[in-house]
Amino acid sequence: GYMIFHLTAQHDHLTCWGVKARREGNSAESQKQLGKWMEGNEKVKVLAAYVNNPAHRIFAIIEANDYNDLNTFTNQFKDAGSCDVQVVGDAIAMRKTAGNWGQ
Repeated sequence: GYMIFHLTAQHDHLTCWGVKARREGNSAESQKQLGKWMEGNEKVKVLAAYVNNPAHRIFAIIEANDYNDLNTFTNQFKDAGSCDVQVVGDAIAMRKTAGNWGQ
């Protein structure tokens, strides 16, 4: 089965895709490409995506079956700054599976 990961990606104003797009006139093509990562790909599914724009920080919950797929997916974040990936479990699903939901 798949595993769930929590991703925190951090960059700064010098490597920010959004800053670059804004300086280039906020082209429609740049805007389309900025969030393309949120759509995942055939091997990595993005379940949730959040941004803290002033801090240049991205948070995401992603699913993947294979470390190499996950590693390749995170290259876009590692190229611009740091990227921390933690394996996590779905606590709500665990509580429901245990029969404790609503108890």
